[in-house]
Amino acid sequence: MVLIILLAGLTAATVSNIVGREVAVYLMAVLAVASAVVVYFDATAIGAGTRAKIEWLRDIETWKPASWAIWVIIFWPFFLPYYLWKRNVVKNS
Repeated sequence: MVLIILLAGLTAATVSNIVGREVAVYLMAVLAVASAVVVYFDATAIGAGTRAKIEWLRDIETWKPASWAIWVIIFWPFFLPYYLWKRNVVKNS
């Protein structure tokens, strides 16, 4: 996962040098949104958030798919690896 993030950064840096910084920013935004969509559908498929009625920031087992997707969009380099790390915990809850 870290490799994917590093490759995305390298790609954005390369695009920034060749085409321009604006294109690189749009590329990273598209990557974050695409990742959030994938996380949403994956979290839905594993049944995330079906166990609890109230969500808490520290109790990630209860997060609904939309919550995971929003966190991935906002903090993509941190929450995409965090989701992948905690995916089995969410799945087994």
